[in-house]
Amino acid sequence: MTLLGKLTDHDPASERVWRAVLNRGPPEIEGGMAPAESERARHPRNVPAGVRPSGPKEPYRNMSSPAIAVHQLSKAYRRTPGLWPWLVRGLCGERPAGTAVVADEVAALREVSFEVARGEAFGIIGRNGAGKSTLLQILAGTLQPSSGRCEVRGRVTALLELGSGFNPEFTGRENIFLAGSISGLTRAEMEAKYAEITAFAEIGDFIGQPVRTYSTGMMMRVAFAVAIAVDPDVLIIDEALSVGDIVFQQKCAARLRELIDRGVTLLVVTHDLAFVLNTCQRALWLDQGRLRYLGEAGACVRGYVAAMAALAGNALAPAYDLAHLPEHELPAATPLDLAVRERLGDGGVRVEQAWLLHGDGGAGGTYRTGDWALVTLLLRAEQVVAAVSGGCELRNRHGQVVFATGLRVANRLIESLPAGGASLVTLRFKLELQAGQYTLDVGCGAGSGAENTWDRVLNVAVLEVVNPPDQEVVHGLVRLPHEVSVFRPAGMAGPR
Repeated sequence: MTLLGKLTDHDPASERVWRAVLNRGPPEIEGGMAPAESERARHPRNVPAGVRPSGPKEPYRNMSSPAIAVHQLSKAYRRTPGLWPWLVRGLCGERPAGTAVVADEVAALREVSFEVARGEAFGIIGRNGAGKSTLLQILAGTLQPSSGRCEVRGRVTALLELGSGFNPEFTGRENIFLAGSISGLTRAEMEAKYAEITAFAEIGDFIGQPVRTYSTGMMMRVAFAVAIAVDPDVLIIDEALSVGDIVFQQKCAARLRELIDRGVTLLVVTHDLAFVLNTCQRALWLDQGRLRYLGEAGACVRGYVAAMAALAGNALAPAYDLAHLPEHELPAATPLDLAVRERLGDGGVRVEQAWLLHGDGGAGGTYRTGDWALVTLLLRAEQVVAAVSGGCELRNRHGQVVFATGLRVANRLIESLPAGGASLVTLRFKLELQAGQYTLDVGCGAGSGAENTWDRVLNVAVLEVVNPPDQEVVHGLVRLPHEVSVFRPAGMAGPR
């Protein structure tokens, strides 16, 4: 049931009120706002959680202030709430700031602080249950924090749970005008935007049908079309773009980039890490309600991916017995300087040295499209470890992983290493890539569960791939093996 559905389901009187709002639009006084709304819009201020400004947009007086500011925000839920504790809390107010979470409470957020600048695209990532949706609900004003404060300046449009804010008994058209009224737009303003909204949603005659008859994809199309049409200053999205076909997702991503270019602030929770890398300047990683990382989007995603891979550990796979492997000399070329690179992990097993080479063994750096590259890793165990893996990743300038390989990908691990033991891993691959620069990450891991240990070294080298004039141009990110043929159609005469 949606938020507005709670007001109208099986309540004819309430439904008549909302239909009246649809027909009239919001009260229009001195420029289309009720006095209280007009006052809020004219004076940017700290916005308490749960209260969001609406009404016609006006230029901000102080563009240097952040669009979103969160300070020491916490949220706790009671495990088995009874009537008496809720009554006391309702009479006495929320739990005082700084007090500890009591035994019968579960902390969804723990003292989270960050700021989002105006016009910034900001991503929030983390595992299920990390507190991401709770944080967005507080920022959207649909949930109160237990302690701390948040400030959101400007008109906020939020896409939270799919279909939230829509009445299932209303048609798509009626819900569009209802959403506009809630956002402070007049009936005339929504009439002017209606054609744009329906054209973007592309659901045809279904716009005149009750929303309860919509598929999840249709619901998302209408909700997104409305959200971007009401001229938000801050757009909050919680996984809504994961619904729908790929063509519409690409269309939404393109429109989001347009909004960001126009100065709209975007705050998005998603498990689509490629979207965060391609769209967001910065990102926040939540882990069990706590802020684990806050910074540049690429670094945040790499740390998160590495941590998730480490948690998964190395599954059982056929293993190499190191004692029976042939010996191999270390490369003669100078190894990469790992001491100055950022490392992640606990280091129970480490990448002690790494080399980036050409296929012939010479030091690498610049390659032609189609050349072979060779990455060699010297792994060293700091403790007794089992099921050891090693590998590498190539990323393009957007931070996207364009290629990854290693022992775990090959489903072939090193059986064990004693404390101080070493192993040499070579990874050879053909660079069928678009011309440009690519960064190389290397890493290793061992064990699983509580015995898991890992090490990852970021940006150990930059590969320059060139596409000389005598080579076929690579159209797209990679050049896949392909064949092109031309035939004369059978059974057809010459030219007509």
